[in-house]
Amino acid sequence: MKIRFILISLLVFLLSCKTTEKTANSEPAVSTLKYLALGDSYTIGEMVEAEGSFPFQLVTAINSKTNFKFAPPRIIAKTGWRTDELLKEIKLLEGSYDLVSVLIGVNNQYQGKDIEKFRTEFKLIVEKAISLSNKGSKGVFVYSIPNYGVMPFVRGKNTKKIGKELKEYNSICSEISKQLEVSFYNITEISEKASFDTKLIADDKLHPSKFQYKIWVDETVNRIIPNQLQ
Repeated sequence: MKIRFILISLLVFLLSCKTTEKTANSEPAVSTLKYLALGDSYTIGEMVEAEGSFPFQLVTAINSKTNFKFAPPRIIAKTGWRTDELLKEIKLLEGSYDLVSVLIGVNNQYQGKDIEKFRTEFKLIVEKAISLSNKGSKGVFVYSIPNYGVMPFVRGKNTKKIGKELKEYNSICSEISKQLEVSFYNITEISEKASFDTKLIADDKLHPSKFQYKIWVDETVNRIIPNQLQ
């Protein structure tokens, strides 16, 4: 009787172990995806908390809408950077990323730099972004340059000239994106809503608020998911 009890207990134990092992192996491992954001003050989210910047909000949106699991974004950007400065910073950068974004050029325009030099440097930046993407050009997207001419900080200056020049810069961004088969998302019209909605303006009266960045993400995430991630 005692031997029978021991055998039954042993059998239950073995079955339990087998069941536990099966359950553990049936759950697929979740791999964390990587996002690289390249740019300037608009990318780091000048005047907002890191979580309020568009790269962080984009990761949050993608993770909540899909089965993808992105780690916090890696951001290579600095307030005031032009294309030549970003290019210098990423020249020797290596790695493989599941998503790469580019938003650069406002400081070239603001500082009155040669627009044809911008064309050359912007193309090199996007080509570098493609080389860092594990999906090539498919895994990269470009945001257009916001129109800071509507911000209170520049009130009294030639805002029409600013808007006109930024339109020329964005035309180049769109043209090169198309040439390199990279998605181009125009968020400039969203930025211009700050002319009548103060909630979209950061405390320095020049940069977007976290609420404006949220609109950028809300308006583009449902295109980024199928275009860049699937």
